[in-house]
Amino acid sequence: MLKQDLFPAVAANLRSASTPIANEFVRRHVSGPDSTTGDRQAPVEIFEVAQRIVQLCVDALGGEESAADFPSVRGARIALQGKPVAEAVEWLRSLERVITDHVLAEAGLGMAEARSVLARLGELFDELCAHELESFSSTYEELSSWHSRVGTDLLGCLVAGAPVDASTVNNHARVLNINPHQPFRAFAAYHEPPVGLQQWARARRRVLEVLWRHDPQREALIRDRPGVLLALVPINREGPGLVELFGKMLGEEPGRSLFMSAGEPGDSLAAAGHSCRQALSALEIGIYRGQRGRVTQCTEVILEVLLAHNRWVSRRIIDTRIGPLVEKPHLLETLRVYIQCDMALQRTAEELVVHPNTVAYRLRQIAMLTGRDMRRTVDIGDLSVALMALDAVQMRKDQDDGVTDLRARLFA
Repeated sequence: MLKQDLFPAVAANLRSASTPIANEFVRRHVSGPDSTTGDRQAPVEIFEVAQRIVQLCVDALGGEESAADFPSVRGARIALQGKPVAEAVEWLRSLERVITDHVLAEAGLGMAEARSVLARLGELFDELCAHELESFSSTYEELSSWHSRVGTDLLGCLVAGAPVDASTVNNHARVLNINPHQPFRAFAAYHEPPVGLQQWARARRRVLEVLWRHDPQREALIRDRPGVLLALVPINREGPGLVELFGKMLGEEPGRSLFMSAGEPGDSLAAAGHSCRQALSALEIGIYRGQRGRVTQCTEVILEVLLAHNRWVSRRIIDTRIGPLVEKPHLLETLRVYIQCDMALQRTAEELVVHPNTVAYRLRQIAMLTGRDMRRTVDIGDLSVALMALDAVQMRKDQDDGVTDLRARLFA
């Protein structure tokens, strides 16, 4: 049977020992074994906080409910400092140990009485820890949302292609804890056909695993929407390059379902906007060509990128080289396959599943309509560029129709 005046007696003991308890907590917290996770604020502040919590213990043992009004002390601060969530409550648990050690040593309690008092104090500290964790979570979410907005704004500004002020970019980067004075390279990923959120989450997780393995400091700027992702990544890291790492990832599930691309590196973050635009353009071309499961580098499709971004040049090339063929899809298909088969008549016929004489007849029609010699490599090169221009115009038409406008999907 517990004494009727047990809790008031322990409360009175704690009240009288408030100063020694606070001093002991300061000693342990600042210079003792808990200092690695402790708050580095002035000892006076720690002393005052400890005294306040001792008073809360006194109130709790006296039956008063005051913990609900206790504001967060470290939770928000730990979140802002980017420290682990455990540090938001470790200081409270350390103070709880100091207080319980005092109760067990000085209050003269029996086993049952000590268990009852410690249970009451444990409930109080559980509530205080919940306050700190709630404060940490709230601040962390607000901070993450703010960082995401800053990162998205910065990446969107670089992608837009408008002139950027290097000092502004550098200031934003430092806010995000990114070193802007290092080379960056853009990578883009796209999942087609459209998938559910769960499938995209798996594919996205695989892409991020590769990124973080390459960039453990996590200085990359990333923007993603269901089915599409753009990352601007520092590349001055040890180990295999990202193209190689992504190449391996694309050979496994769920990477095989992804289209990926890479722009050319920029010397700094402020100069890396072109890499973002190149990666998105190369990705659009890779999607149009059906190059799933591989990294399409901008340098591989540089002519298509130039044609895709200059409609007037593309249309002039089409009109002057293959204009008469545009309305004759069977001749265009024959020309494409003929070029792909290195101008081999028999192989072209096999690919088209037609008789070689049919291929020869179509080639004569193409030569007559275009004025080109189908046996000259120079003329075939001109026709090949014209086909690229035709693809670029069609790809842009798809974008205008909202089929594969990746930039709009990312930053809408």
